[in-house]
This record gives sequence, C-alpha cells and structure tokens, in this order.
Amino acid sequence: MPLKFQLRKYLESDGVLDIILQNLTPSSDGCIRTMIDGNLWKQRTVNCDKKLIVPLNVFFDDFTTGDTVSSHASKTSICGIYYYVPCLPVHILTKLSNIHIAGFILSEDRKEFDNSYLFRNLVDILIELEEEGLEIHVRGEKLVVHFMLGFITGDNLGLSGILDLVESARANYYCRLCKRNRTQRENDTVEYVETFRTIKSYEEDLILDDVSLSGIKRDSIFNEIPSFHVTYNVYFDLMHDLWEGVCVYGLGHYFNYFINVKKIFSLDELNFRKNTFVFGNLNSSNIPSDIRDTNISKSKIKMTTSEIKTLVNFLPLIIGMLIPEKDEVWNHFCLLLQICHILMLREIPIEYLDNLKKLIQDHHSQYLTLFNDTLKPKHHNLLHYATSIMQSGAPRHQWAMREEAKHRDSKQYSRATNNKINLCKSLAIKAGFKFASDVFCKNFVVPEIDLRESQILNSPLSDEHKQLLCADGIVIGDVIRYIDKFQKHGMVFSNDMYFYIMQHSLMSIFWLEKIILDNNDKLVLICCRIQSRQFIDHFQSFEVYKTNEKQIITNIEKLQMRSVNLHRVNEKLLLRFCNYVNIVNIVP
Repeated sequence: MPLKFQLRKYLESDGVLDIILQNLTPSSDGCIRTMIDGNLWKQRTVNCDKKLIVPLNVFFDDFTTGDTVSSHASKTSICGIYYYVPCLPVHILTKLSNIHIAGFILSEDRKEFDNSYLFRNLVDILIELEEEGLEIHVRGEKLVVHFMLGFITGDNLGLSGILDLVESARANYYCRLCKRNRTQRENDTVEYVETFRTIKSYEEDLILDDVSLSGIKRDSIFNEIPSFHVTYNVYFDLMHDLWEGVCVYGLGHYFNYFINVKKIFSLDELNFRKNTFVFGNLNSSNIPSDIRDTNISKSKIKMTTSEIKTLVNFLPLIIGMLIPEKDEVWNHFCLLLQICHILMLREIPIEYLDNLKKLIQDHHSQYLTLFNDTLKPKHHNLLHYATSIMQSGAPRHQWAMREEAKHRDSKQYSRATNNKINLCKSLAIKAGFKFASDVFCKNFVVPEIDLRESQILNSPLSDEHKQLLCADGIVIGDVIRYIDKFQKHGMVFSNDMYFYIMQHSLMSIFWLEKIILDNNDKLVLICCRIQSRQFIDHFQSFEVYKTNEKQIITNIEKLQMRSVNLHRVNEKLLLRFCNYVNIVNIVP
C-alpha cells in the first residue's frame, strides 16, 4: 500500500496519534529516553514550533526467503524497507504491527543499480511528507502532520551500503561517524571528537573522489531531504555491535582462557552447568545451545542474539563460583557486563555517560593487553555510544531486534508459495492485506491493563487480607474477586511470581501473593517485600531475601513494573538484574 496512505490510516486509528503526541516532549528529569531527548532532534526542529512534526525512522536489511545454501539463494535474497515512529513508548514500539513495510527490493538489483535510482520514489515521498505534511482527520478535526526523517537504521554493512559509504570493515576509513584510519581504530581506546565527519568535510571528500582516502563512494540521495544529511545519522545498532560483536569476541577469549589456559573447568563441564542452570520462565525460549571446541578456537560463538544475551547475562551465576577472586580476565568480563547494563537501559541518566566512557576505555585497554589482540570495527563503534546517546537517545529504543523480527512473516509466506516470479510484489501484496487487517482489528495500541484472559474466582475474604485492605483504606465486601493473572503493556503478571517497580531510578522488588479486583474493578496486589543484603561484585548480582512484610500495591496503571526471575546459587538468593547498574541501590 502507498506509504502516505498507510501513515494516514495509522494515525487515524484509535489512540495512535494521542500516544505519539504524549511522547513528543523532551524529558525534563535528566534521563535520556527516545530520540526526542537527543540533541540532534532538538537542533533540527528548533525553528518548527508552529508545525506538528513527527519523527520517522527508516530501516533497511537484507534477508533470505528460501534455502540459504542452494545455488539460487541469491535470487531469493530481499532487502526489506520498514519504517516506524521512534518516539513511541516501548510497549507500543515492540509490537510488530507498529513497524510498517515501505517496500521490498531484490538484493541482486542493489548490485546492478545505484541507490539514487532504487530509492528515488522513497526519497521524494519523504521530502513531500516533510515539506507539505499529511492531512488526517481525528475525532472530526483536520490536522496536518509533518514527518521528518530521524535516522536511517540497520546493521553496519547495510547502513554503509544504503548511505553510499564504503562497506568493507577492512577499509581504511570505514567508520560512519569519524575519520580514524584502520591502524588507529585497531588500537583506539577513546573517542577523538576532532575527527568527526561534518557536512563541510563530507563535501570536501566528495571533491577528493577517492574512497581509500575518505570512505565515501558517492553523494547519498538521502542528502536531498531538507533536514537530513548523512553526517546527521548518528546511529549505531546495539544488537550487532554489542551482542553479536563485542560480546562474541570476548566470550571466545574468556572460554579459551578458563578452559585451555587456566584449565579451571572443561568444555563439557561448562555445557553441563549451562544445561542444568534454571534460567527462569522469562528466558526459557532463549536458552543458549551447546558451545563447541571449534567455536572457542576460532573465537566465534555461534548463537542467536537472544541466546548470546542470555548467556552473557547469566554467565556469572553459571561459572562464577569456579573463578578465583580478583582474576583479571574475570574482572574484564565484569567490565563488559556493566557496559551491557548501561546500554540496555531504556532510561539513561546523563550522569551515567561519563561512567560509560570510562568503562569502555578500560575494557578496550585491557582487551589489548590481556588477549594480545587488535580491536575490531565493532569495538570502535562502541567508543561512539556515549556520543550517540547524547545525540540520538537510548540505543535500546532504536535497535534492530524488533525490525529483524518483522522479516518472519515475509519468510514464512515466501516458503509457503511456489511462485518465485516477482517475489517482491507478492510479499508487498501480502503485507498490504496484513496492514488492512491491523487497521480493521485496531491492533496498534496495547491496552494498559488487559483482563481478557484472566480467570476470576469469587471467594470469602480471609481475615489477614481483610485487615491489610482495611488498613490501606480499600473497601471490599465479605466476598472478594481473586484473579489468577493480568497483562500490563503486554507483559503477564500472575500469582507466585517476582516483579519490580521503578521509581525515580530506584527499584523495589516484590513477590506477588494475590491479585484482587476491588469494588471499582481496579487491581489490588497483595505482595511480600524482597529486601537486598548486598551487591556481590564477583557475581555482578544482588543478594536478596524474602520478608514476611506484606504490602498492598494499587494504581497499577501508573507504575513502571516488570517481572523478574530470582536464582538460588550456593544457598544464596540472587538477583541477576540484566538492565541495571550497581551504582543505584535497591530500596524499600
């Protein structure tokens, strides 16, 4: 379906425009969240006060729709072009129906034709959306919404190709943000701001017309968009740089050191401990596969992104008790964990950025000395993340994880049909039907609280619960409605589970005992508090314990809460909180 038609129907759907408008205001509490909080967006919209401007990110990525090893695999490789509104809240943005399809291009065509030919129509539409806007009708009121291209997103190889930059990671000037040469990048442990690409230096490099001296193949067609320039695209993908890059390189060295050099444990013992570790229900679908000796010798751990993320996050609880205290390689791994913690936060306090720079500098310096290895291009990208956060917002809001999940529908459909003639058109037609279904069924906005799958049980009110509810001023009759579970922002909360509540960068943990519906059909949670004893650096985990102190929690709609798993290791109950940094304490 035409891009403008999709956007109009999308914004006119129930609740979509309201949520976008609620999230167009920059944060004022010192935290960086979406690209709206980034300096680049503020600079680009400074003279547009009278217009309603909505950011729009465009994502490019190649995927294979058929057999990846057949002789015809290249003919079934397709470049998917998706777009989304990056300022949406997390629970809305992660829903695949809010990531829309702009089109498909055969990957072979990208080798034959220039980007200026392939993306001519897309750029013209983006220019029209920015300058003329899009007229929509919401609740009988006519509005004109202007869309401004925020960032062009994707993996490193895809971004370089789309932006007409050199694509080889071994090129002399490969970085999209700065002009450090290959030799310098392999040893850099800090960022050099003076080498950043600017519009002036970009134009000078075009005149130079030498890829080996500039890293620029040709002037990008996306520079024709009035408010956009390639040098404004300060975007790095967390999925490819961190989890599929730096973490993979590190794991190969760590396992080689512990298994082959220090012989602290064997590969079989590592796999046995991994397979017998209870990851918890939140991670049950992403349990990593067995590690092979060839993976370690080549420093290449072959797993999916989710599996690598799970392995890295829980490795301290799997093998931490075997590692001697103050082991320098283990301390290096703990540095990597702290970097992962900060970068995976959905809200990053500005004061964390100096700490992030220091952690990355220490990590890279020790990597060079401990493993006698050069830094890879993805290590270099990591140096720019603090700058990227300030300029573009928290990286987790724009990483490619959900966009790559969008490939699934196209892959499944292409494997179900035997007609490979003009496959891009077939996929586009199928995507149009899917979008029409989402509009008709109103699948874009997730309800705050969803009780549709909950089972309600009417039961007499116990004396203990009655005393707790009365003490909190909650009026309920003698017969009470208990429910087994509910969904908040798509996440399931049920009896006998742990969850945490975030308030002003402070976290409180609870065990959920009972869920009650009061007389006003509002949720009331009866919980036991979980207290923290200490933070254990060696495990990068909090030691916690369950108390008998009961607490009533109400106003569920206004709370920032998520479920979490606790793990028992060496008779200690540990919270391996994967999206948290140890400089903030768990509080009552």
